[in-house]
Order: sequence, then structure tokens, then C-alpha cells
Amino acid sequence: MTFPCDPVVLLKIVGALAAGLGSILLAWRVKEILKWVVYCLIAHEQSIEQLKKIAANQNQTEPIVSGVTEHLIDVQSKLGIVLLITGFALLGIGMLCSAASFYLGNV
Repeated sequence: MTFPCDPVVLLKIVGALAAGLGSILLAWRVKEILKWVVYCLIAHEQSIEQLKKIAANQNQTEPIVSGVTEHLIDVQSKLGIVLLITGFALLGIGMLCSAASFYLGNV
């Protein structure tokens, strides 16, 4: 396999790779955030059920969970911001490279 020397082809390849990688990073970010949202909802529902049992003078069978939103905020603030910025930057670079390849191809 030979490495393409034509700048138009190189820009198209870099554009496609950058846009694809940016999309994957953004999808991963959404997956991680949704995973923690689901965890928070499950813990919330479990806690409500246990509080209902306590209010009905029944034995509590599982723990009441608190502080779950701190984990969601932690994931959002650390990993989420890095993936968001990197993903959108790569998408932008990919689109600019693709646009430049069309411009250079017509010159």
C-alpha cells in the first residue's frame, strides 16, 4: 500500500478519520453519562421503596442510598468535559479538512 501524496486525498482521509473519531468520542461520552443516570435512578427507586417500607412499619430489606448524584457530577465534570471538547474539536477539524479538500480539488 502506498501513502497518498496528493493533498486533496490526504485532506479527505484526515477529515474522515477526525470526524469518525470525534463521533466515537461523543458517543462514548453520552454512553457514560447515561450509564450513571441509570445508576442514579436505580438507587433513587431503591431508596424510595425502602422509605415506603419504613413508613408502613415494615422491615427495611435494602439500604437507603444517598450521595449518588455526586458520582454523576464527577463523571460529567472530569471525563465528560474532556470527551465533549475533544469530540467536537475532532468533528470540526474533520469538517474543515473535508471542506478544504473540495476547495483544493476545484482549484
